[in-house]
Amino acid sequence: MNQMNQPFLRHLIDQQVETRASHNFLTFGEAGYSYTEMGDYSNKVANILHELGLRPNDRVAIFLPNGPDFIFGWFASIKLNITLIPLNTQLKGQALRYIVGHAAPHLVITNAILLKELEAVADVLPTDCRFLVVGQPETGSVLARKIFSYEAMLVQASEERPPDLAIREEDTALIIYTSGTTGYPKGVMINRRAQTNHPLYYHPELIQTTPDEVAYTYLPLFHITSQGVTMGSFVAGARLALDSEFNPFGFWERIRHHQAVVFPYLGAVVSMLYARPPRPDDADNPARQALGAAAPRDIWAAFERRFNLKLLETYGQTEWLSIWVKHPLKNGILQTRIGAAGVAPARAQVKIVDETDQELPPGTPGQIVMQPTEPGLMMSGYYRQPELNQRVFKDGWYYTGDMGEMDADGYLYFKGRMKDYIRRRGENISAFEIERVVNLHPAVLESAAVGVPSAVSEEEVKLCVVFKPEMIPPSPADLWRYCRQNLPAFMVPRYIEFLPSLPHTPTQRIRKFMLAEAGVGNAWDRKKVKRSNSSPGSVILNRGSAE
Repeated sequence: MNQMNQPFLRHLIDQQVETRASHNFLTFGEAGYSYTEMGDYSNKVANILHELGLRPNDRVAIFLPNGPDFIFGWFASIKLNITLIPLNTQLKGQALRYIVGHAAPHLVITNAILLKELEAVADVLPTDCRFLVVGQPETGSVLARKIFSYEAMLVQASEERPPDLAIREEDTALIIYTSGTTGYPKGVMINRRAQTNHPLYYHPELIQTTPDEVAYTYLPLFHITSQGVTMGSFVAGARLALDSEFNPFGFWERIRHHQAVVFPYLGAVVSMLYARPPRPDDADNPARQALGAAAPRDIWAAFERRFNLKLLETYGQTEWLSIWVKHPLKNGILQTRIGAAGVAPARAQVKIVDETDQELPPGTPGQIVMQPTEPGLMMSGYYRQPELNQRVFKDGWYYTGDMGEMDADGYLYFKGRMKDYIRRRGENISAFEIERVVNLHPAVLESAAVGVPSAVSEEEVKLCVVFKPEMIPPSPADLWRYCRQNLPAFMVPRYIEFLPSLPHTPTQRIRKFMLAEAGVGNAWDRKKVKRSNSSPGSVILNRGSAE
């Protein structure tokens, strides 16, 4: 399907507002919004932005939690051909300072609570940056002279559609900063054609709802998956139920309340839902499919049976945008291979290469690289990072920085981030493989393996573990013995730390750099245990075993 002759997203939004009119599009909390109301409110916000002096290709950041106002601002940016920068609402301090300083927005749409975080980094914002604020800011704000009331301007704003503006395919529509689990995020630039193509592929291939069927998302709207579910539903004339966050305790009640037939997942979400005590009505829910990535292979089939749905596993990146590896359909039946992400679509080539960029044979791990077969499908590059762009784009191929392998049938198996590999005594250790085994322990809710400095080798392995609340946790020594029995010796962690929770991004990715920066701390140390237990009659592990 070549989308190059399709109208731009601005025109597709107008078409749906006209054809779906009074049909419900969005439900958030107890409020509902029809397609017409989505068009009217986004027109109002577009006219506000224009009144405040925003012009095509100016940069507007949205620093808001999930809700209608986020979507109105997003649609408004499309109508004015403005570059939108959705910001992670958990950003604060140095991380927020870096991103807003790097992005240099001309205006920020935010609320009174998050405005406080922006006040703390105001010195790196452009001097002419203004703030459209939802709610009443506290008096005495250092930004007071630059603040405009969202509610007051919304009351006065016209619902008339803003005038058409010239659109160039290469204009930057979005700059999405990646989650930054290993360091500061990178700004992924998405042009107008790619922004349009994203929902046009996303809905038929991943969401697959009919008009008036409901897709449900709880993922933050600054995340590309939630954007795909939202805009994909809109351009297909379907409905969207939106929540502010993921709640494992009330999740299935929300699915039933909205009669949602599809929702997105992450591996951690699948684990948390499965860890809840079984209920007799687990299978009695309207969802027929969930789409996502990194479903734990060891509970995959059991999760599908318990909740009476199919997991549509995928692999992709924000940078890939309209390209994803997924399990194919054959005669209407999903060809699932548990543990695999799926196969590449016809619009892209995906292969595995070694350090010299040579393609590797099936079953051999290496770096995942991808090349689109048509334009307007993926990012145009990283914002203000020309040297990085030169490193990740080589001869038309995009180098992902992810490790994987393929089988003989072209199914891709994700093996983790290259930066998520631990270098220990000359061995490259996949943290992903350690965690996969540890998460099989019946008492473990989730785990993270990280590298910490070693006095005698490159790194040592530290394992951080959170246990299921209803289970009696093993001792560190017992968990170490479990690892010793189920992992190669060089992968077995030296340090084990039990934690009440792991630090996550809003998209439930573990912030491993925080665990690594914490160092050894008070973690259990296998070597200290070994030394304290040493006596003339004690048994010492053989050289080469994991200590």
